[in-house]
Parts: sequence; structure tokens; C-alpha cells
Amino acid sequence: MYPRVFAVDLHDVDGDRFQDSRQAGFSWYVLTTTLLVSLSVISIGWSFGVVNISKSIICQISPLGPGNTHSGEFPNRIPFSNSAWTIAVGILAVGGFLGALVSGAISDSIGRRNALVVNNGLCLAGSVLMGTATTAVHFTLGRFVIGIACGVASGVANTYVGEIAPLKWHGFYGSFFQLSIVIGLLFGQLAAMHATGGTGWRIVVAFPGVFSLIQIALLPLRVESPRYLLKAHHINEARHALLTLRRGYDVAAEWQESLLSLDVVEINASNVRYHSDQWSATAAAASAVPANDQADANALDKNDSKLTMKTKGHKAVDDNVAASSLTFAENMPVERATHVSGVWQTLCGRTRDDLRHLMACCIVLMVLQQLSGISAILFSDSGVVRDILDPFSPLSAPWTCVVVCGTSLPAIFLCLACVDRLGRRALLLGSLGGMSVCCVLISAGLFYGPNSMVMAAVFLCYFAFNMGAGIVPWFIISEVIPSYSLSAATTLCCSLYWVMSIAIGLMVPLIENIVPQWLFVIFGCFTLAGFLLVMLFVPETMNCPITEVVKKHSGNIHVVVKPYRRLNASGSIGGTSRSLLELFKC
Repeated sequence: MYPRVFAVDLHDVDGDRFQDSRQAGFSWYVLTTTLLVSLSVISIGWSFGVVNISKSIICQISPLGPGNTHSGEFPNRIPFSNSAWTIAVGILAVGGFLGALVSGAISDSIGRRNALVVNNGLCLAGSVLMGTATTAVHFTLGRFVIGIACGVASGVANTYVGEIAPLKWHGFYGSFFQLSIVIGLLFGQLAAMHATGGTGWRIVVAFPGVFSLIQIALLPLRVESPRYLLKAHHINEARHALLTLRRGYDVAAEWQESLLSLDVVEINASNVRYHSDQWSATAAAASAVPANDQADANALDKNDSKLTMKTKGHKAVDDNVAASSLTFAENMPVERATHVSGVWQTLCGRTRDDLRHLMACCIVLMVLQQLSGISAILFSDSGVVRDILDPFSPLSAPWTCVVVCGTSLPAIFLCLACVDRLGRRALLLGSLGGMSVCCVLISAGLFYGPNSMVMAAVFLCYFAFNMGAGIVPWFIISEVIPSYSLSAATTLCCSLYWVMSIAIGLMVPLIENIVPQWLFVIFGCFTLAGFLLVMLFVPETMNCPITEVVKKHSGNIHVVVKPYRRLNASGSIGGTSRSLLELFKC
């Protein structure tokens, strides 16, 4: 059972300083929880980056020779054919797709936090398989298992962080996903480059297991997502989880929004209320809360009656007023099971709220991450980096990929500082617009030269990617999709991300062999199309509750920007400037 946690510090009991938890500021508890969850995401970047550099270290393409000496039971190198190595590298994305497909079902059945704990066990198993591999099949199996773990983590980690983060800092905490991927890529590649002899590469490929052990030990000490606990009808646990996450704030409004984001809430309105002298959060039906949980809740409510809680901006109210004005889910059905919408229902708009427009926005943003051509930039096997630098030095291309990842960190930190100030649309438009320009410069350099312009544009393109297009899609799903469809939306979007990763991995080499100079012309067209789609259809979600976003943008696909609504009667320049500002803040 959770320890008793009050919404305020004791010295604030007699004060009138309570703020709405939706305006909650920075929280060390949420930050440390996010950092802990981010270790799962670092494993994704590490698993991609480590094989980007270490092909010549891990595998021996030629027949066994002097380089294949053994160290104990494990060979220094594993015999691979070219096709077998290609399969071993690409099978991570296949496993990621399968893991993303089941991520929603797992997180809905055992919870977000527990799903991450179980998934880390799978990641640990995959790390051990790769670290102890003696054959190509053995190594490939380990990559497949850890790929499944990466797919599950890509869906569950975003959902968990999105549900525990405060509204005003949602973008900040959500941006840690892309930051963790880049850190994993960077340090995975650096570690692989320095694993030059013996069996050191085994430690490098198995290192994600260390991250898994840390999470298995520490994640159970963190609270579960309050929104998941409400969906699972664990009312008392949800209460304590929310109070732990929002210590020092009045959580009345956030609690109500959590209830409203469910499809059907099995809570008796007469029993879920805020009192002026206590906070009672008990379930109505015995089927909703087990008997022992109900007894615990009653005992806690009796003890909590000694604590006076005042809400900022409101005078203390008596029980009758509290029951009438602060009762949650007053008009919601009682004694019905909470309904969780599936992928097909959500796509067809057969949910309580028609989410077709919002789902389309999430899908487009997630697919654009791969269609922007970022994979062709990141990996040293890509022709754009290899063909320019390999003639000068075989190590130039790998080192350039490392430097590209390193120089993208300032972009992510800049995004962390701006995402909850400038908004999602501004960052997406600036990012996609900048990438479009960079793709043009790369294409012009490939056609006419010089190579220095190509390399400068490559750096700028990845910088622009990490200013918005690589960050916002991961957390905007939890900002626009209610809890009853969140798992379905996350499953679909993350699965499409991995499918597109596989497709791009197969198509880029074909295009490079046929029309290499036109590759980034194609990517430039996709980023330009993405810029237009974001400008017309993607709503702004900064500091906006999910219920408000759904209310404004439910229904079929529609244009959200109205560029001329602020023009004054004379059509002056000032009015035009304000109307253009709406393109970013709509």
C-alpha cells in the first residue's frame, strides 16, 4: 500500500496558497522518474548506433583466418556473410515493429510502470544473447529480442511520461525521449569505435543490460500512472499517485480531467468529491474497488479529515457546496465497465469523441520522422557520407556520424528550453522548413559541389530535425488523445514508425544505386509536404488540456488555421503580421 501523502506541506495547511496542479512547476520527482524511464530509450539509440560502427570488429566476412582467434569459449569475431550481417542489423527494426504492436496491450493489462519493468527483463535477455553469441544465428536472435524490447519501450515510455508530467512542463519532459535516443546513438558509436581488440565488442553490445538492471531495481519504487490506475478502477491508488506527483498543489481540476478523459467511469458521483476539510476519493461499486481497498480508503479519509485544504482563489466551502460544485463525473454513467477503444474504432471515429483528425495528425508526424531522410544522414553506411569522406580516410565517415550526433545535442537542449514557450507548431514548422532548405542544399552540392556545402547542410539538417520534427511527434500523442484511446493510438503510431524505418532501410540503397543525386530531392519534397500539412492541420497543444483539444478538434479532418481572422478593417500591415502569427499559434 502507498504511504500517506498529502497534497500540501504541513506549514501550508493554514495558508491560502494552493495552486491548481495543472499550473504545477518543476518537480524533482517527475524529473527523476523521467530520467529513469529514459534509460529504456537510451537502449534504443545504443542498439542502433553500436552496429553502425562495429561491423569490422564483430564479424569476419572472409573465411576463418588469423583474425579469428578464440578467447576462452567465445570467438573474437563471428563468421558472417554479407547477407547475414544485413539481416542481423535490420532485424532490430522488425523486432521493434512487433514490440510496438503489443506495447499498448501490455501497458493496459499490467500498467505502464510494470510494463517497463517486465520489458527490461526482455532487454536484459537480448543483451545476454548478443554478448555471449558464438554464431551468426545466435547474434541475430539477440538483436531480434532486444528489438522487441525497443519496440515496447518506444510505446510505453512515452505513454508513462506523458501521463505523469504536469501540463505546463509536458513538452519539457516529453522531449527527453529524443534526447535519450541521441545520447544512446552517440555513446554507442563511441564505445564501438574504441572496442578494437579481443572480445571487447561483447561488452559494448551487451551494455544495455546494465540500463535494464538499474530500471528493474528502481522503477518499482516509482508511482504508477494515475490515469492508468483510474482506468483499472484502482481509485485509492490513483489518488495517492497523483498526490505524490503533485505535492504542494490542489489536484481537484486535474483529477476531474483524468476522469473525463475516460470513456465510461465507474465512480459514484456522490462518493468522489472534494470536501473543504478532507479529500474523499472512494469507489461506488464493490466491483470497481476491492473490499480491502475500500476499507483502506475509508480509513485514510477518516484520518485525512484533520487536514484542511483550501484552494487558491476560492473560499472554504461547506460540505453541501463541495458536494454540489466540486463533485466529479456528476453526469457520468455508474456501474459500467470502463471501455478501452481499439485501433480500428479510433481510426473510424467510433469512440466517444470522434478522434479521426487528431489521429491523422499523430500518424503524419510520426511517419514524417522517417520520410525526412534522417536515417540516410545518421548511419555511416549511407552513401551521402561514405562517398564524400571515405576516399580521404576510412574512419572519416564513422567519425562524422559521431560528430553529427554530438552537434545535435545543443539543438535538443534548445528545444527543451523553448518547447513550452514557443509551442509545438512553431517548432514543427521551423524544423520542417529548415530541413527542406537543407535537403535542397545537399542535393545542389551532390549535383554541382562543393562537398563542403553538402557536409555543412548535413549538420544543419540534423540540427533542424532535433529542433522539432524529431521531438514533438513522440509526446504530442498523449496531448491530443484521451486515455481511453491512448494505448491504441500509441500502438499504431509507434508501429508505423518502425515499419517506415524498415521501408526506408530497404529503399534508400536502391535509390542510391539508381539515382543517388536525387535522393535528397525526394526527402526535400516530403519535408516540404510535412511543413504544409502541419501549417494547415496540426493544432497547437501547449498548455491545453486534452479535453479542450478534443472538444475543439474532434471530427473529420479539417483545417485548423484561419490566417485572416485577425485582419483589421483597413487591412493594415499590423493586422497582416498578427494573422501570420496565427500560422504558428493556431
